[in-house]
Amino acid sequence: MTPESQVLSIIRTTPELMRILTLIRDCHLKQGALAAGSIRNTVWQVLSGQPVQLGSDVDVVFFDPERPASDDLKIYAQLTQLAPDYQWQVKNEVYMANYNFSDTPDFTSVADAIGHFVEVPTCVGAYLDGDELKLIAPHGVADLVNFRCRPIPFYQQDERHRAIYRQRMADKQWQKKWPQLQVAEV
Repeated sequence: MTPESQVLSIIRTTPELMRILTLIRDCHLKQGALAAGSIRNTVWQVLSGQPVQLGSDVDVVFFDPERPASDDLKIYAQLTQLAPDYQWQVKNEVYMANYNFSDTPDFTSVADAIGHFVEVPTCVGAYLDGDELKLIAPHGVADLVNFRCRPIPFYQQDERHRAIYRQRMADKQWQKKWPQLQVAEV
């Protein structure tokens, strides 16, 4: 089994993730996907034999230059009404390139945006194309399934970028939940 098929299998067999993916698909967002922690944490929980718990935000990302940033709140309200049991975060990635740094190039797609999340195992997304489950993994999923965490190349380029990665690792404390996780020091 390839790492990609392993991740797809975990998503497919996790009812909560499939419910979320269906809700996202039914919102008809351009390049709409579930991304980041919901997938990362679920994969680590399943591979560790832990119960799946979506304790973090449910990150919905999309890429639509024709929608104003204020539409994020409308989509959030719609999803919250449909499934209030989740902590939804909705982001049109068209507007997110300068979130950490003003010199970040504009994103060109959801995959480009996901590929700029701080650490490699977080750079993962999934969506339903009809009923077919698709994966977005600009840096692959080998680090994710092998419990390795390192910053993407963009966050290795200078001290201010590395500091963001180090701060996230200090804040997240993932090794307490997953002791087998190898966190790269930079």
